[in-house]
Formats: sequence, C-alpha cells, structure tokens
Amino acid sequence: MNEKDRRSIVRRSGFLLTAVILAAATPALGQTAPPAPQQQNSATPTFSYDAVTIKPDPDGVNRGFMKHTADGFSMGGMPVVTVIRTAYGVLMDDQLIGLPGWAKSDPITIQAKMDAETAAALAKLPAMEQWKQSQLMLQALLADRFALKVHHETKDLPIYVLTIAKGGCRMKQTAADKAGGNASYASGKITAHGISVDNLVMNLSFIVGRVIVNKTGLESGYDFTLDYAPDGADSSDTRPSIFTALEEQLGLKLEPARGPVDVIVIDHIERPTAN
Repeated sequence: MNEKDRRSIVRRSGFLLTAVILAAATPALGQTAPPAPQQQNSATPTFSYDAVTIKPDPDGVNRGFMKHTADGFSMGGMPVVTVIRTAYGVLMDDQLIGLPGWAKSDPITIQAKMDAETAAALAKLPAMEQWKQSQLMLQALLADRFALKVHHETKDLPIYVLTIAKGGCRMKQTAADKAGGNASYASGKITAHGISVDNLVMNLSFIVGRVIVNKTGLESGYDFTLDYAPDGADSSDTRPSIFTALEEQLGLKLEPARGPVDVIVIDHIERPTAN
C-alpha cells in the first residue's frame, strides 16, 4: 500500500468512526471542527479499555480497517498514526509534528475491549460525550502502550470557512416538534433530519481534510440530503464534487482561508511490545 492510499484510508477511517458516533447527535453541538477531547469533567466517570492487544501486521493481512463498536475499538493493516489522528481529531498532515517514520508506515493491528459495566455506562451518555470519551480512551491507550507524550501548539494553516451561498440556504428547517437530530453518513451521501450546521461541519472537515469554521449564522436543525462524488471516486461517477454539491444542493459555500489551528507536537513515542 503506497503512502497516498494509506493517507486516504486514514482520512476515510477517521470520518467513518466519527460518523458512527454522531449519527444520533442533537442539533445544538456548538462545534466548528472535529472536537478535541477536553479535560475530564469531575461529573463524568473515567472510562478505559479493560483489555488491549497490539500486534505487528507486516504483511498487511488486515488491510485498512477501523471499527468502533459498543464495547471496543479495533484497527488493522494501518500504522499508529491512524489512531493518533483519530484520538486527537487531526485532519491535516501539518497538524502532526515530530512523528517518527515507523509510526507512519509500519502496519499494526489493535483490539481494545471494555468490560460490560464500562460499555453500559458509556452507552448512557449523549452521542457527543460518547465521542469525546472514546477519544480520551484512545489517548490513554496510546500513552500506556506507546508511551506517547504530546503537547499542543497553535499554527496558522489553510482552513475552510463555511458561508451561505449567493442564492441562499436551500436546507429545510426542521419543525420545532420534530427536533432531535439524526443522520446517516455513507460514502458520497449524507441524509440528515434535524441536525445542526455545526454537526455537518464536523463531518465535512473529515471529508475535505481541513478544519472548517462555521460562519453561516444558522442555528436551527435542518433536514437535507447531500449527494457528491467522494474522494477517489471512479470517473463514471457523475455526481459533483463536495464543494459543488454543497452550493447547488444545500446553498452553502466552502471558501479557502487561513486561520489558527490546533497542532499536536509529539514529545515522545515508543514502539509497543506485541501481545
């Protein structure tokens, strides 16, 4: 697997993992980019994996998969950079500094499981909080098994700004008595009912590979369907690009810009002992 293909898988895997968690998210998420895990709230219990197995996968037997299930996390055929990107919400290569070559190239498999009590407690949290806790659990896994230590910096990088297109917003505002929010995210199609633009922005960030700042001013829940040709689609796919689809179908526009972006600096990381 070449580096271009690997980066594409990393991006898609990160998006799919987020999409699963956000499928039942409510409209008012209040985020403009994939959420970075925050300090543990004293009112929120600490979650952790009960058992973790890590093995090298030099032959790429488990080629390019990542799954987040009700009781755990698994990945195969990809390097640890995939987990780091997911754990810290990293979208662009420029957001990750100081990672050694082996962490970007050596494929591994990871199986991480929660005990039944932890899985049940996590399932009771709101969707967004589940996602944050999942990221914190991956961060703890990386610290424990890879001795990962990082610090955050802010760097001026390319971003996108989401605005309302010239013709106006084309999304249907959700009726007040039907608010609640749910969505399905598939390759090349998003179908949403009652989700916020902030929720959409979070997932668009994974699709385009950049932080997106929401400047639409739209605060309600919306119903919409977005059809677009995903990255790497076959030439026979006649659907428009994500940029054109947003403008033509939703009345929204992504404009390139530069702005402050959270950057993860790797202070220390070690190869894990296989088990």
